[in-house]
Amino acid sequence: MGVNGIYGLSGSGLDIESMVKAGMLSMQSNYDKMYKKETKQAWEKEIYADLYSSLNTFKYTTLSSYKMKSTLNAMSANTSDDKTVTATANGDAVAMSHTVKVNSLGSNAYLLTDESGIKRANTNSDSSMKLADSVFYSLEATEDGKYKYKLSADDTEHIVDGDDIAISFTLNDSTTALSDEEKLSNTISYTFAELAGGKSFNDLASNINKLGTSVTASYDATTDTFTMYNSEGGADNTISLTMAAATENPEEGNRGDVYDFASTLFNNLNLKSSANGELSAISAFAAGTENVTAGTDAEAVIDGKTYKNMQNNKLTVSGVTYNLIGINKNDENPARITVTQDTDKIIETVKKFVDDYNAVLDDLNTKYRTSTWNSDSHSDYEPLTKSEQADMTDEQIEKWNDKVKAGLLYHSNILQKLISNMRTAISTPVLSVDSSYNSASAIGITSSDTKGHLTLDEDKLKKALAADPDCVYQIFASDQDTYTDADVNKRQSYMKTDDYNNRGIINRLYYDAVTEGISQIKEYAGIDSDTDDQSTLGKAITSLLNKMTDYEDKMSSYQSMLYSKYDALENYVSQMNSVYSTIFGAGSQ
Repeated sequence: MGVNGIYGLSGSGLDIESMVKAGMLSMQSNYDKMYKKETKQAWEKEIYADLYSSLNTFKYTTLSSYKMKSTLNAMSANTSDDKTVTATANGDAVAMSHTVKVNSLGSNAYLLTDESGIKRANTNSDSSMKLADSVFYSLEATEDGKYKYKLSADDTEHIVDGDDIAISFTLNDSTTALSDEEKLSNTISYTFAELAGGKSFNDLASNINKLGTSVTASYDATTDTFTMYNSEGGADNTISLTMAAATENPEEGNRGDVYDFASTLFNNLNLKSSANGELSAISAFAAGTENVTAGTDAEAVIDGKTYKNMQNNKLTVSGVTYNLIGINKNDENPARITVTQDTDKIIETVKKFVDDYNAVLDDLNTKYRTSTWNSDSHSDYEPLTKSEQADMTDEQIEKWNDKVKAGLLYHSNILQKLISNMRTAISTPVLSVDSSYNSASAIGITSSDTKGHLTLDEDKLKKALAADPDCVYQIFASDQDTYTDADVNKRQSYMKTDDYNNRGIINRLYYDAVTEGISQIKEYAGIDSDTDDQSTLGKAITSLLNKMTDYEDKMSSYQSMLYSKYDALENYVSQMNSVYSTIFGAGSQ
């Protein structure tokens, strides 16, 4: 029979498939070892990639937040008059009192339709959202392609070209004069044909917003209100509207190709200026003139110093941000802002740091201390081959693989060093702090077990803050990088000792422990599952995969050789049986 034929029909009693399988056992065992090793390395690479990502998050997000003075030296500010001014204090603020007198409030240029609503030229169109109805009593196309309009019921009909400009105005959002090019780009125009086609207040608002200025417009159909608002406050930021001047056409004795109906439209919008909760009238719009509505500047006196020309009602001085709300009615009784340290918030911050640190350290310790030992079989858990998975459920396979993965970083040198460096960063006193509160333990942060898990004594921390309000910030965030003053040949050594000892514990974790751990992981395992990254594990996996491919070819050749060998044996046995049958079968006749 051929190599791929059917065996055992010759009566030889040979089980060729079993014989080939038995002959392949040694080679299959060798291949399975390589397969399991490669699988473990691939899983190990993935685990390190996840760890690399989480450590980067811990460094750049978590630790970075604990380096800020606003986080570690939280201050609070209380006001004696919350109808005049409120305040917030950051970590740079000093615990003291401030006096505040508000002379004027800042406002933004803001125009809106008053309670009378938008006026329509045709009183039968009160609810119309068409711009034309606020200018014309009627506007429609004629049979010869022209347009006719009337301004009132008693007005005579006027005939115009559809391309003639009926409404044109230019918008400016500041007191700075526009260049000719800017005037062109900031001008909105509508022809008679466009107005007759249904241009609406929503279209007008949209076109204003598309100019890209700091002025935004909107129309509310429910209240029939048109609004324009400059998002930038102060007297230098405006809503300036210049209505186009009409041109004359001497040949026809009528108006030319630009009309002054823009002023009619904006006057019929019934706009008022809104500032600090009050409406006030504005000048009437007129053709060829600029109508300017400006914001107002705020002015306040803080601790005797006058601050003028503020574009909004917020001002930060020496770490305190003042929010101006109302004008002082009594010059002799200014508002008082009292800044104090927010001890409760600082304690909450330290508690959160301890939790964040423990989450990372505990995870590292779990990975470092968990082995793949299988107490049932007295051997390590190994990845399953396909044949081993054949008699297992998906759940059993998943649980088995989890056991393998859990122990892949057991006693990792990288983890051991990272854990040690993190613990050292916490336990080493900060020599740059000129205080008895110069270590984590001095403010109540200590290890609760041999694994370095931290606990916080809140009473001890409160006592430390009462004695030295700046102690948490100094212990956490001190950064005495003075290595540039050291001899160039001794800088590396200096940075590892003096500079390290002077750094706060957050900076030690950030610049030293975690940074070094991330670097070692990247060098050993890369940053993802890609094996082409020239990492130690990546190159090892690539090499092993190539070896496995070569070995598979070798196994295939060896298996073919066995089939050929047993095929010949099968044929030989078949021939012998035939000879035997011929000889002994003939003799019995």
